[in-house]
Amino acid sequence: MNSRLEFVIGAEKRLAEIVSGPEMEPLLRSLVMAGPLYAVVLDEDALPICRRGTDDPLRKTRQIRHALLVEGEPKGTLLVAWAAEPATQNDSLALLARDALQLIINNNLKRMLTTELHTSVVQESYEQLVEGNRRLADSEKRYRELAVSLEQKVEERTAELQRAYARMLQQEKLAAVGSLAAGMAHEINNPNGFVRSNLTTFQRYVRKMKDMLHQYQVLVAENTPLQQLQQETGSKWRELKLDFVLADTAELLTQSIEGTDRIARIVADLKSFSHVDESAEADVDLNAEIERVLAVLAPRMAGQVRIERELQQLPLFRCNPGLISQALLNIIQNALQSRQDALELKISSRVPDNCVEISVADNGCGIAAENLSRVFDPFFTTRQVGSGTGMGLTVAREIIITAGGSVGIASIEGAGTIITLRLPLGKKEGYK
Repeated sequence: MNSRLEFVIGAEKRLAEIVSGPEMEPLLRSLVMAGPLYAVVLDEDALPICRRGTDDPLRKTRQIRHALLVEGEPKGTLLVAWAAEPATQNDSLALLARDALQLIINNNLKRMLTTELHTSVVQESYEQLVEGNRRLADSEKRYRELAVSLEQKVEERTAELQRAYARMLQQEKLAAVGSLAAGMAHEINNPNGFVRSNLTTFQRYVRKMKDMLHQYQVLVAENTPLQQLQQETGSKWRELKLDFVLADTAELLTQSIEGTDRIARIVADLKSFSHVDESAEADVDLNAEIERVLAVLAPRMAGQVRIERELQQLPLFRCNPGLISQALLNIIQNALQSRQDALELKISSRVPDNCVEISVADNGCGIAAENLSRVFDPFFTTRQVGSGTGMGLTVAREIIITAGGSVGIASIEGAGTIITLRLPLGKKEGYK
């Protein structure tokens, strides 16, 4: 049976496909209760998706418009109308509503991309898909509860947004895996391409062998004398170049088997990295997690990155392996984006002062001194719009802090960056 993987991750979506009217209605209702005449969310074509409040044609109004973005591009508008007399316009409430809508859009988009990725790449069992669906449903329920809670005072709304932000960090792992899809597709398509080419050639060889057998059967059926039979079959053999065909067939099959083995290794590396078959916590060999991350990122390096490893033997560390691998992925991936060519990475691990210390150093562009204190802030990025979410290092730090550790960074602009993770061992020891 023939099978193939198709990658359709990240197809352009309309705003109404990402966020529905019922999701936005509680927020717009709360906003209108605070003073505006009405509030409406418009899609790309300026058509209303959700509206609360009423328009009084006898009253003059002042309108505030804020763009709603999808992956950095305007995909809709929040329009808030205030009575012109008396002047009651308050842009801070409109901005707060816009930020809340933007958070819902971003989270829904991440969830949609995550669902598409798992459908296309990871062939999970039925039970795993059911469990994943349950978790996504729980996450969606929490975000809906967030929207409802925005009816409270501004202070309470801010607290809810912080809790939503914490939950969003947990979703970043699957979003980051989505960014690897293109590289994985390229790595799988390469062996798949030459396997298909080999099979096409083998199909042509089979036709030649069938021609040879057919002629032999005809000659035998006609009771051809042995000497003539040998001459004519020998001539046909040479005409079809079957000596070469038989020799090349063995090589084609060997190459095809190696190609399918390569595809299997790529899928196994991705599955191993995602830890889909493991429980929440386990005793983890952090050196092994580093190697898994490097294996998953290998397609993005393509021989253009020189990696130096200085990995000492480490005690087992009890943690959530999926989250730890996510933190390592974000940090190493951030280093890979620091330079276009001649990039050098040095990854080291050691055990000082009853803790595991892992450092990732690069010779990339470095970070300006005025930005160094902001690199862990949510959504902060020095890259162009659309080339980064600004959440990678934020998520990595939150994961490490949750595991009881800390993250340090040192950088010189134009010379490179070193990020150091420290994870306390506690009383659990035992080397692997």
